[in-house]
Amino acid sequence: MDQKLSCALGCFDGVHIGHKALLTAAVRNFHGYTPAVWTFTAPTVYPYIEDVPTRLSLCREHGIKEFICEDYDSVRTMSPEEFVSRLAQTHGVGHFICGGDFRFGHDRAGDAETLKEICLGKGLSVTIVSPVMADSVLPELAGEKVSSSLIRRLIASGEVDRAAALLGRRFSVRGEVVGGKRLGRTMHLPTVNQRLEKGRILPGAGVYDTVCTAKGNRYPAVTNVGSRPTVNDDESDVTCETHIIGADMDLYGSEVTVEFYRYGRPEKRFSSIDGLKNAIEGDIKRASEYFARLGI
Repeated sequence: MDQKLSCALGCFDGVHIGHKALLTAAVRNFHGYTPAVWTFTAPTVYPYIEDVPTRLSLCREHGIKEFICEDYDSVRTMSPEEFVSRLAQTHGVGHFICGGDFRFGHDRAGDAETLKEICLGKGLSVTIVSPVMADSVLPELAGEKVSSSLIRRLIASGEVDRAAALLGRRFSVRGEVVGGKRLGRTMHLPTVNQRLEKGRILPGAGVYDTVCTAKGNRYPAVTNVGSRPTVNDDESDVTCETHIIGADMDLYGSEVTVEFYRYGRPEKRFSSIDGLKNAIEGDIKRASEYFARLGI
């Protein structure tokens, strides 16, 4: 095969700052090889941080040019030797890049050292990238490695600001705007209700200071994630509802993106609609002041 690839291996859920170290190693001019990523065609861990198209797009932003995307079932029974041979012979991988905790092959039999040994016997080269430690950006997380599981844990607990530090960007959700109960409009506080991807992680229940991108523009906003207990008794009916501050647009059927900046307050059941309205007005005041300081 004429084209040789310098290929980073992994799931790349979230494409966080630890993954960026792998991508940077792949992009380095290793004998003129083309930077590539090997990954799966679908998420293998649920709930996931990003869907596969978004993962690939983020990898491209970091300089990756080629992708080898394989179905999990097609590779899970391969021996480590078969896995390396397939990538080298079928896809032209000449340089392999992985993290120290990378596992591959049937029953996860192979690790980074296995990869190094196999490649040595085949005249292939390997770079094993040291883990990125979380305390490089969050001193309070001393001793923890940056990982997708850690980021999922932070998002699920509402710590979206800390998750952003490890992702290298704000955690966001995107989805089509759908009709709701229109309760917000009756309070003169209209909300954008999104149809979200199934299987994707959501922040823990609560109200967040967010930025909503709609029709090409970014707006300060407040977002409620949860079951809306004041008006809904079904705790399993979790929604993501966003009030765009200072703008009222017809967005039904369009896709919007909501970036989560920080946790504002817990979701709670109010004894009246007036109590709910007062709380939302307080959320808007808090978020407006916060985003004014950020220049948004």
